Amino acid sequence: MVRRKWSAKGIALGAALLVAVIGTLTFYVWYQTESVKLGIDVGKAEGRIRELEKTIETLKLRRAALLDPARVEKIARESLGLVDPKDDEVIYEKRDPSR
Repeated sequence: MVRRKWSAKGIALGAALLVAVIGTLTFYVWYQTESVKLGIDVGKAEGRIRELEKTIETLKLRRAALLDPARVEKIARESLGLVDPKDDEVIYEKRDPSR
């Protein structure tokens, strides 16, 4: 039985092929890992968006309740002591239609 010797060219070609395969596999694993990380980040961001949208709706309802004309009038009359003006206290001005 005769053993063949490996030539330098064959060893270099085998090493290059091995490096290419390892590099490709490493890139593939890295790519898949980054894809999963991005998916998780997107999920978290979408959850945060839903949470903020709920907060915005809550704040809009609170603003509407605070700006209710009946509430504002009640505060003006009770807390600030404001009253309706008398007819002789109201001054009417003519509007210039050219403006």
